[in-house]
Amino acid sequence: MTVECPKCRKPVGDNDIVCANCGVELRPGKKTALARRMSRKDKPAIEMDSGIRAKRSGRLGDGKLKLGLFFIVFALLVTLIILIVVNVVGSEGENTAEDIAEYIGMDVGNAQKKLDMHFKDESAFQGVNNALKFNYIVESEDSVKLDGITYPEWAALITVDGKERIESVKYACFESLKDNTDGEEKSKAINLDKFEKGTKWGTVSDETDLDYYSISWTKDTKAYVYRYWYENDAGDRQPVVLSTVFDTDNKFLYYTSTLVYPEYL
Repeated sequence: MTVECPKCRKPVGDNDIVCANCGVELRPGKKTALARRMSRKDKPAIEMDSGIRAKRSGRLGDGKLKLGLFFIVFALLVTLIILIVVNVVGSEGENTAEDIAEYIGMDVGNAQKKLDMHFKDESAFQGVNNALKFNYIVESEDSVKLDGITYPEWAALITVDGKERIESVKYACFESLKDNTDGEEKSKAINLDKFEKGTKWGTVSDETDLDYYSISWTKDTKAYVYRYWYENDAGDRQPVVLSTVFDTDNKFLYYTSTLVYPEYL
C-alpha cells in the first residue's frame, strides 16, 4: 500500500518510519534506526565513564584509608616501644634491688659473692651522692636529667649496720620522673584512712591509682613510694610523697603522706 508523506506529499511505503525524500519522521512513537544505533552506541560510553569515575573514587578512598591506617599503626608502634623501654629499665633496676633485698641481715661482702655483684660505696652521679643516704649502691650506667641534674636511670641503694650487715635496700627509678619530678597529677589529695591492717596490696594500689617510683625493703616491711601533685585551695600546685607500707606477705600496715615544699624561696 502506498501513502503520501504529510510534509512533501511524495509517496512513501506503508512500513516506512522516515520519509526517504524529506526525512520527516512518519511514526513519532518509534525511534529511528539511527536513534536506536546512537542509543546503543552512547550507553556503553556513559556506563564506561561512570565505571572509570567509580574506580578512581575507589582508589582515592582506599589510598586515604591505607594512609590513615599507616599513621595509626605507626603511633601504636611508637607507644609500644616507649612502654617496652620504660618497663625494661624499671624491671632491671627493681629486679636487681629485690635480689639484694633477699640478703638483708647478711654481711655485705658475702652478699656480693652470692649475688656475683659488686656494690660501690659512691655513685657515679653527684646528684645521687648529694641527695640520698646510702652505704653502697648498684646503679644504671645510663643517665637521665631531672631539673637540670643528672641521675642514673635507676639505682639500688643499700644501707648497713655497724657490723656491715645489710639493713635495708631501696630501689629508685629516676627515669619514671623524667617528665615531671613532682610525679603524676591527681584531682585531690589521696586518703587511705579507710584501709585496715591486713588489706591486700592490690586493693590499696588500686585506690592510689599511681605508678610507684621507689620500693624500700627492710627485714619486716616493704614500702612503695609514689610522687603526685594536686591543686590546693589556694590554686597552687602541691607536690606529695606518698608511702604505703606492707609486711613481708604484702599486707597493709600503714601509710604516710608528706607534703613537699620548696627548699629555697
